[in-house]
Amino acid sequence: MTDSIDETLAQAGLGLLRADAGLTVYDGLVPQGAALPYVLVYTTVAWPPGGTADTITGARLTATVTWTCHCVAESPSGARVVEQRVRAALLNQRPAVAGRGAGYIKQDQVLAPGPDQTTGRLVMDGVSIYSLVSTP
Repeated sequence: MTDSIDETLAQAGLGLLRADAGLTVYDGLVPQGAALPYVLVYTTVAWPPGGTADTITGARLTATVTWTCHCVAESPSGARVVEQRVRAALLNQRPAVAGRGAGYIKQDQVLAPGPDQTTGRLVMDGVSIYSLVSTP
């Protein structure tokens, strides 16, 4: 049985990204032959100890969701444009999450665009990492 909190948190950030009609967003998998540019998002939800909402008995109630965004384009400047759109969609946003409180999304790390040939063609991939803490 699942409470669906993890998926709800993941979709909160993906929904903000998809609200930018000019941004193509892929959740964990890029289809073969996808057109550039796009953002590929890997989402994780962690329940680390010591969260602000954790109980005195040790029940973990504080979740941290992280969106690792691969901003992909044909050139470094194109990848930076995608990174900027991702930043505009996520940074400082406080998404509504049913049944949970949510803080503001923060930016944790940005890596400069670099070459990537894992798809079989040369593209530039800039990585931006964002996170959000959620409590009941």
